[in-house]
Amino acid sequence: MKKGSLFLGLLFCLAGLLLLIMPGFVIKVLVILFGIEAIANGIYGLIYMRRLIPDSSFQSTVVTRSMLSIVIGLLAVFLPLKFAQTMWTIMLFTLAIYMIIVALMEMYLLGKLRTTSVERKPFIFEAIISIVVAILMFIIGAKNGAVFVRIVGALILLAGSLFLFLLWKNRPIVQEPVEVVDDISGTIEKPGE
Repeated sequence: MKKGSLFLGLLFCLAGLLLLIMPGFVIKVLVILFGIEAIANGIYGLIYMRRLIPDSSFQSTVVTRSMLSIVIGLLAVFLPLKFAQTMWTIMLFTLAIYMIIVALMEMYLLGKLRTTSVERKPFIFEAIISIVVAILMFIIGAKNGAVFVRIVGALILLAGSLFLFLLWKNRPIVQEPVEVVDDISGTIEKPGE
């Protein structure tokens, strides 16, 4: 069994268990992680993405998107830590709306990049991920969000368990060399001779 595959299977099982047992805690961790990602994305946009093409509307859109990312990220990281449970739900919906706005801005930037030689696939991928994450955040933030998180946890736990089972079932079989004694001549034959 490969150690990396075993670790991956155990990690999936652990993540599924956490989602099943502590959905509220996992949602809080996700809000903070998305906040950190938004801050990093905003800083990256200000430093690198803004200089991709010399179009002023492209640059102003990137600056606006980056500043919005930094502000929302800071709010997502620090605001819920200071206030009650209601703030977590508000931040979840705020992050979802932010992800939709980012996806729309990303599509505008893609239109601007069409005439350049800049690789557009990462931007397309980011826009699609933003929309999917926004939809998931709206579902999680709803009243039955914990139920949804638990269902996802059960599916991840099941996938991790199935992965570990298949890994165990398809493990390489170790064969030990066997010595064979010829009864007639009394010589010992080893495999491969």
